[in-house]
Amino acid sequence: MRLCGNIAAVKTRPKYRWVVLTALFLLAFALRVGNLENVPPGLTHDEAANGHDSAAILRGVHRIYFPVGYGREPFYNYSVAAVTLFLGQGIFTLRIATVFWSLLTWITTVALARRWWGWRAALGCGAALTVGFWPLMMARVGLRATTLPALLAASALAYEHALSAKTTRRAWCGYGLAGVFLGASLYTYMASRGMPALYLTFLLGLALFDRQLLCRTWKGTLVVVLLAGAIAFPLFHYLAVHPQLEQRIAQLGGAIVALKAGDWHPLWKNISDSLPMLLWKADPYWLYNIGGRAALEPLLAALFIVGVVRAVLHLRDRRNLFVLLWLGGGLAPAFLTTVDYNVLHAIAAMPAVFLLVALGLETITNCELRIANHESPIPNPQSLITDYRLPITPYVLRFTLLLAFALTGVEAGHAYFVTWGQNRDVRVLYHHHVVALGRYLENSSDSAPIVITSLYPGEFHDPYTMEVTLRREDLHIRWSDGRSALFFPYGETRLFTETQSAPEALQPYIVPYVTPETTLTLRADDIPTAIYGVRWDAEAAWEALRGELSTTVYTAPADPSPPATHTATPCPVVYGEVVALQGYRLIPPLPRPGETLTLLTAWEVQQAHPAELVLFTHLLNAEGDIVTQVDRLDAPAWQWQAGDRFVQVHALSLPPDAPPGNYFLVVGLYARAGLQRLPINETAPITRALIPVEVAP
Repeated sequence: MRLCGNIAAVKTRPKYRWVVLTALFLLAFALRVGNLENVPPGLTHDEAANGHDSAAILRGVHRIYFPVGYGREPFYNYSVAAVTLFLGQGIFTLRIATVFWSLLTWITTVALARRWWGWRAALGCGAALTVGFWPLMMARVGLRATTLPALLAASALAYEHALSAKTTRRAWCGYGLAGVFLGASLYTYMASRGMPALYLTFLLGLALFDRQLLCRTWKGTLVVVLLAGAIAFPLFHYLAVHPQLEQRIAQLGGAIVALKAGDWHPLWKNISDSLPMLLWKADPYWLYNIGGRAALEPLLAALFIVGVVRAVLHLRDRRNLFVLLWLGGGLAPAFLTTVDYNVLHAIAAMPAVFLLVALGLETITNCELRIANHESPIPNPQSLITDYRLPITPYVLRFTLLLAFALTGVEAGHAYFVTWGQNRDVRVLYHHHVVALGRYLENSSDSAPIVITSLYPGEFHDPYTMEVTLRREDLHIRWSDGRSALFFPYGETRLFTETQSAPEALQPYIVPYVTPETTLTLRADDIPTAIYGVRWDAEAAWEALRGELSTTVYTAPADPSPPATHTATPCPVVYGEVVALQGYRLIPPLPRPGETLTLLTAWEVQQAHPAELVLFTHLLNAEGDIVTQVDRLDAPAWQWQAGDRFVQVHALSLPPDAPPGNYFLVVGLYARAGLQRLPINETAPITRALIPVEVAP
């Protein structure tokens, strides 16, 4: 009878393990998809750019490297494009793709834990990845970095299959898959760049600890690295030909540059600031973390420490050697850069961290089991990992661990969905108000032209956020920085602003012509606290503006310095056949030293222009020297279409010691890339219009 009972227990126990593991996976899935469109409470500009580029792929815009956002590898965008093909563009589409990669990380890491250390380690790894704040946070943001740990874990799992394969054919299949996944990971995120070195340093470690295994595996390991390099070659060749695309390296590599110059202090500061990130203090900002929160909760941190100690004490075990090298290589990007966003920069280390958590749990439970059975708490190193013929874990230990993991999950869930997800700074960083406006417009049946004033009207910023949020394609939307620029569409217009008061220079053309329509009230601590929508008679406002404009400027070939002879030229004055100056207004007409001289210029677009343009306004003295200047265009050219009309306000501060007399304002446009000015006509090298100004005593 006892023998039959033991056989039944052996047969049923794996079923219970699979049931528990499946339950953990379903819980991880639920936490990752729950309220996915509202937490995070909006979109960062990086997420919005990913959403835009992923949808553009389906329109035929195929790139091996995306230049927006200081440069981005393409793997994530193509995966989101595949989801967009079925679900359409949107916030949910962007983030459900991230959830997929997060769950793939969960599966491959748990599978690796089971293959290395058995079922208890697999269950512990799955539980830790389910209840931890760090993997939950990274699973719900639309960033390309989330694909990296999944592919690294898949590569490591295939490599492990190769090392333990019974046949040569299976071994080479494992090496091949490991190389493919490693090569694909190089198309994900910059932190992947050093990961091929993991396999090479592993060979060096085997040379010290296990030369017999080294002799069996060195050829296959080199194939892994060489195959990864061959797969990644097109990307790195493209970046070598276009080095200006990788702006992020220059931004984040300051410590390395300083080290090459002999100054090690910046690098040491980066390392010392980021060393505590896993245990007690991490990323101080709220974009991808609760400011200062450690990457691991106390329970997971304790298990991680035990796992690290266990791995270090048994470094001859190839599994321990590999996971420690993986940990170091994955954390390196966080150590090489500033402490800002180090939980994101260290994402390559995430599988290794949770594998060590699993090893720590396996070590503790084995010790507890032996103590419960009156055995030595320090077992044979091999049986510590592989002996599962011990009696069932005492109920007290199982209950304690279950309760500890449950409390950790409850705390992490509350920290993410409530503390972080409802935080004011997070709502601002994720541009919650833009998403709120997009959802309002999505549900509105009105198709009148729309003008939106925003602090971030550039193409890659709030407009991309709106594009990902708003699925309608029948709306004519123009963006401007409402503090100093405004579009004037034809006919009745819907104007949405973040403040109730318009800039003083623009008030005469807005206030008398608007009728309040709606107010989108946000939280009292939000920035902004509301979005105000009005009906605006833009056509009447434009006519009123034109009635107050001066329409004569002065031009001269070769743009000589004043007071060289200039010819009076009536407006409109067309720049590069792209945009025409319709007139201007000076406020005040007779400024004094120390005052602000406001120049209001009115423009009409002749045709679209592909380059980013900048509008320059220089105040010159009689000798032609620049006294003060403003270079900006707050009605960005990326959206221009023929017939668009807008005004730009140029505020120039006059020096207090500016001598009274005659000055000249010069107005022109140039392309930001290359600083090439737009000519006023094609027959003479004229690039600017002059406006005379008199400064009063």
